[in-house]
Parts: sequence; structure tokens; C-alpha cells
Amino acid sequence: MLKIYYRIWVSLFLKIQLSQNGNKYYSLIMSLLALSVTNFINILLIITILVLSGTKINIFEIFPENRMIRNISILLVFLLPNYFLLIYNNKYQLLLDKYESQNIKNLGIKYFFVSTLLFLLLVIITMIFPEFFNLTVKK
Repeated sequence: MLKIYYRIWVSLFLKIQLSQNGNKYYSLIMSLLALSVTNFINILLIITILVLSGTKINIFEIFPENRMIRNISILLVFLLPNYFLLIYNNKYQLLLDKYESQNIKNLGIKYFFVSTLLFLLLVIITMIFPEFFNLTVKK
């Protein structure tokens, strides 16, 4: 599973690096942020499905009241593991050496768009068929 994750990141990194004329450090930061945002979207999708299925989840009880600190905390939950998995101790160089030749074109971009589309599809289905999730208002 981690090999797939690494391939997704390498694909994303190479695509960003190509668009930035080889700027490695900018590509590292942007690929790390893009992957972290995509992870957040996936977790948000899972939480939304659980909430719509009737499970009571209040994710914001564990975070501070201050909106800025809460947003930074949520970002760090996804950013730190990605940093240690991908960049710490120049691991990105090993990953690039190993997976660059096996690069599947636009895998990282596809991962981002599929994750986003799944979440949007859930929102649209919920709006079209609210009775499926017991969201209808009784009159």
C-alpha cells in the first residue's frame, strides 16, 4: 500500500517540477501540500459518510476554539506524517530514484481529482436524494 502512495507522490512531484521548470524545493512543498489536502478530502469523505449513516461524530470537540489554530492543527495532522514519510532525511531522493522510471503519467493528479469528485458526488447525491440519508424535513 505504501508503494502505491509513494508512486502517487512521485508522479505528483514530477508533474509539479515539470511545470515549475525544475524548481525542486518548490515542487517538494507543493506536492507535499497537495497530497496532504487530498488526504484531508478523503478523511472528510469518510467522516461525511459516517455522519450521514447515523454515526454521531463531532470532530471539532478535540480542536481549539480559535479558528486559525484549529485550521493549522488539522493541516498538521496530515502534513507531518507526509513529511516524515516522504521528505525527512532526504527520503524523497530515494523515492525519486526508485519510482521515477516506473512513473505512471498523471497518477497524482488523477488521485486528487478522483478524491475530489467522490466527495462532490456524495454531496450532490445527498442533495438530490435526502430521504436516502433520512434528511427529509417532516411537515
